[in-house]
Amino acid sequence: MANTSSVNLIDLDFFPLKANFKNYLRNQPQFKDYDFDGSNINVLLDLLAYNTFKNSFYTNMLFSEAFIDTAQLRGSLVSHAKELNYVPGSSRSSKARIKVDFEATSENQPYIIAKGQTCSAIVKNSNFTFSIPETISVSSANTSFSFETDIYEGVYVKDSYVFQQIGETIPRYVITNKNVDIDSITVIVYSDNSVEGEIYTLSKTLLDLNYKSEVYFLQCSDNEQYEIYFGDNVIGKKPSDYSTIVIDYRISSGPTADNALKFVLNFNPTGPDSELTSSTDVTTIEVSKGGSNPETAESIRYYAPRAFQVQERTVIAQDYEIALKSHFPEINAVHAYGGENVNPPQFGRVFIAVDISNVEGFPYSKKQEYMTFVKNRAPFTIEPVFVSPDFSYLAVDAIIRYNINSTKVNSETIRTVIVNTVLNYRDENLSDFNVTFRSSKLADKINDADASIVSSTLATRLYKKVDITLGTEQNLILKFDCELIDDIPIKATSYPAGDVYTLISSQFIYRGQTCLLQDDGDGKIRVVSTNGDTNFKLSDVGTINYKTGQINLSKIQVDTFTGSGVKIYVRPKDADIYVNTNTILTIEESEIDVSVEQLRI
Repeated sequence: MANTSSVNLIDLDFFPLKANFKNYLRNQPQFKDYDFDGSNINVLLDLLAYNTFKNSFYTNMLFSEAFIDTAQLRGSLVSHAKELNYVPGSSRSSKARIKVDFEATSENQPYIIAKGQTCSAIVKNSNFTFSIPETISVSSANTSFSFETDIYEGVYVKDSYVFQQIGETIPRYVITNKNVDIDSITVIVYSDNSVEGEIYTLSKTLLDLNYKSEVYFLQCSDNEQYEIYFGDNVIGKKPSDYSTIVIDYRISSGPTADNALKFVLNFNPTGPDSELTSSTDVTTIEVSKGGSNPETAESIRYYAPRAFQVQERTVIAQDYEIALKSHFPEINAVHAYGGENVNPPQFGRVFIAVDISNVEGFPYSKKQEYMTFVKNRAPFTIEPVFVSPDFSYLAVDAIIRYNINSTKVNSETIRTVIVNTVLNYRDENLSDFNVTFRSSKLADKINDADASIVSSTLATRLYKKVDITLGTEQNLILKFDCELIDDIPIKATSYPAGDVYTLISSQFIYRGQTCLLQDDGDGKIRVVSTNGDTNFKLSDVGTINYKTGQINLSKIQVDTFTGSGVKIYVRPKDADIYVNTNTILTIEESEIDVSVEQLRI
């Protein structure tokens, strides 16, 4: 019997496989003292090792692609998502709102502006076309006309098919352009050579559907295209054979069309009669925003099983997060928490904080849209409340020492490497709700950023940006929600500018003097003037609670400041910082200060 004691079933790469085959043969009495490398059997061993390696690779890939957790190909992920009734997000068009004013003779009003009429805009030296999503009728009691409308980036195109079902296979109709914005799809069915078609609407559920329901279903195919299909006259109405199916949709460029400021009409609002008596005036009410790229593979991997878990209802807080993030791709971050977690508690409510990509604040229109969405899915006894995100920022000060004898790069290159390391840490661990900043983890990443780095010293401060109305007394409350350093010496009315502090602000002009805010070490916040060397107290304007991190400013007045607002910095007691509820913790590149020292070791 053959001796199999030397068979290795673990190493499946080519060269270990070949070595294992040789060891196996050497242990057989027929090949004792045989020179495998110098014989023709070496070629056969190469062939056997190659074939085994190839089969092991294919087997590994086969089983990897069979599960959503390990699949690498987008087509495999889409296929698994389909089993979970999850439709990956498509490109989304940037949306803007404009107002158009024009003068016309009014002889043939109302003027009809058809769906698909376009406007042009330029963003970063690139031309984009925006389209009107619905037909508009414009009329006036005189010769002055005006209308407002949303416009979406992209042009409308149509795919046409003839419906015919052969056998039991349900026909599917492919949307030919991969850059479709699936929110723009309109499906019209023309039966029996009729001129007026029936509009079928998208259904994401089988609930409340019957044989009369004029709905279509949408799914993503493995070639990154989308396709539609219809019901079977039991659940959903099936078009009759030889009906014409027209799929009307918009092609999107994603987020590249965001921030368009100025639009020019590409059509005559009075139509073919050309009754204009003056040029059209286009006013931008809202700049374009909300564009997004197709959903990434990792996003599909994360949200597909969780969307299946939610099952079109929102019961626990996490359900709200998953449902909103899955349905609205413009949402950058979302966090839901029960009313029992706020102070004072508000039972029976769930609070939802939403951060929208490329949008400052929380627009009222979006709040209404999200509220309508969750209201239809929330329990009757739970009241959803949307809140704006509150941003806290980290200022990072790092001192880096590196050995110039072990590298050819200069100090500026090391500084750039450290800044990029901090930004990568931010992108991977922060810029979201409910996150924790770990100082030691960032320090480890900095030390590993380059082999020449010998040591590093890291210090952080928290800050918020306050948009203060100029020349007006205001009362402000800032919540850092963490314990602050409380052991600094109490300050007199004048003291060196370099004294330690818990709170300090950026400079601003107050009553003609250069001033800043600073705490006195005893829980009071004061306005102090500074000449660069010495600070002088002008007045007390608030209090600071070192235990809770809450700051109360009373009747503070600022004449002018530089930048987008006054920054108020505090020094946390703990190097690790956790944020909860509606707070997002992030790092701005402008607040990363890196000092580099050279050593010769």
